[in-house]
Amino acid sequence: MPGACKDVLADLIGKFGRPPIIQRTLPVEAGKIKDTWRVAAWVAGGLVFDDDGRIVLVKHHPGVGWEDVWVPPGGLLESGETADDGFRREVREETGLEVDDLHVTRIFNNAYEEPGGKRYPFYFVQFVSRATTRDLRPDDDEVREARWFDAMPKDMAFRDDYLEDYRRRRENLH
Repeated sequence: MPGACKDVLADLIGKFGRPPIIQRTLPVEAGKIKDTWRVAAWVAGGLVFDDDGRIVLVKHHPGVGWEDVWVPPGGLLESGETADDGFRREVREETGLEVDDLHVTRIFNNAYEEPGGKRYPFYFVQFVSRATTRDLRPDDDEVREARWFDAMPKDMAFRDDYLEDYRRRRENLH
């Protein structure tokens, strides 16, 4: 897919402006890298708020990844898909919700790294959005539960990545 990375980034900047891009390495235990993580990819995910300031999070089935923690909805972009369309699709699949009022807060230029130093790069586009529907109806083989939360739980994956987004959105509700 030559040019796909530039296409996704150019589309994001054109629609949402130039968000901060944060480079980081995510150490992963030996044997924990899934085959789907070995391909450079774009991933979109983020916080979905309702009008009362609650957020929706999901838990995955065992063996899929993130089964022991709550995580915001999101996933890999499909070939030719824009980040915002991919985010909307993932939210719909994992929660049954429709969203609008999308904002990109940052892009992570990540690399999973195995103990031996082998790296697998990927980009993660972090969104904040508003749910236009409320009924949770996950329609995804990966998700075992979707739930509304009044606050970010302690057992949330990548919780620190979302603290500022959560705080800002909650402040804007009042």
